[in-house]
Amino acid sequence: MKIAETLLRDAAREILTGIGEEKNNAEIAAEIMVRSDMRGVSTHGVNLLRQIVKRKAAAMLSIPTRVEVLRDDAATALLDGCDGLGQVAGYKAMRLSIEKALRSGIAMVGVKNTNNVGALGYYTSTAASTGNVITLCMTNGNPSVAPYGSADPFFGTNPISVGIPLPGGNPIVLDMSSSVVARGKIRLAALSGEKIPLGWACDETGAPTTDPAKALKGSLLPLGGPKGSGLAMIIDILAGLLTGSAYGLKLKSFHELEGPTGVGATFITIDIGRFMDPELFAAHVSAYAKEIKALRMQPGVSEILLPGELESIKEEKSRKAGIEVPEAVAKAIDEILVKSGSTIRLTAE
Repeated sequence: MKIAETLLRDAAREILTGIGEEKNNAEIAAEIMVRSDMRGVSTHGVNLLRQIVKRKAAAMLSIPTRVEVLRDDAATALLDGCDGLGQVAGYKAMRLSIEKALRSGIAMVGVKNTNNVGALGYYTSTAASTGNVITLCMTNGNPSVAPYGSADPFFGTNPISVGIPLPGGNPIVLDMSSSVVARGKIRLAALSGEKIPLGWACDETGAPTTDPAKALKGSLLPLGGPKGSGLAMIIDILAGLLTGSAYGLKLKSFHELEGPTGVGATFITIDIGRFMDPELFAAHVSAYAKEIKALRMQPGVSEILLPGELESIKEEKSRKAGIEVPEAVAKAIDEILVKSGSTIRLTAE
């Protein structure tokens, strides 16, 4: 079903403030979740509200969200997310990394003790939209991906994203997990009663499966075998070990009431102007993109898309025609709204 952007944002904001989140923090988190749904990344959209409410009720999520500065140097900082909303901690880390990079040339900001920060593409595209910086971010997560050759999960899906400004258009945004797919897609398949493609996951014995229920008890597969496995390890070290966060088997699932997740994240921002004139860089990137799009296409391909372009097209369509939200998710959100006494509804009576 399709829902208007303003309605979905209002519903998300009202749910968050209803469980005690501060207005500004609720605005940030609602914006990040709705933008994710608009871009077709529904695993990190308003679907997360259901678990946020459950975790708050179980006293496993600290709201209102506090973000404390533990270390603050010229080009680096370490923040403590205080087990609050990951979107709020991620947003503040991104903004701080941009500020420091514009002063020092390059900056790195780590976050410890936070939760699911949402789709990383939001942060890198937002940063790249400032026009003069390139931002890279990564985060770890609870064990769900088996290291190459293993039958047991150890890594999270451990995503990484990079945003590069593109003049006259949306930024180039690489946003990918180090697993074949995000675990959220397995959950959505289970919720919808659908099979998953072979090659996405294994069951508890390490055997390939198309059953999402068995996959959730087993493990996801790393992207590209040993390559994705190696990438997941590096992200776990940079976002987890280096920031003093949990890592590997120490991380807890945000989707299960197991306790604080201990998630970590890292944001690295580069001031383009420290390497070349930003206008010259913009001209180079624009020409570079045009050269790629001018290449001969494979049979059956209608257009060569840049990283993040498909999501940008989806976002524009969502803005005009409404945001696609699974009916089961919309109904679940309505149940929360009813319990909170809100008059907002996503589904028709």
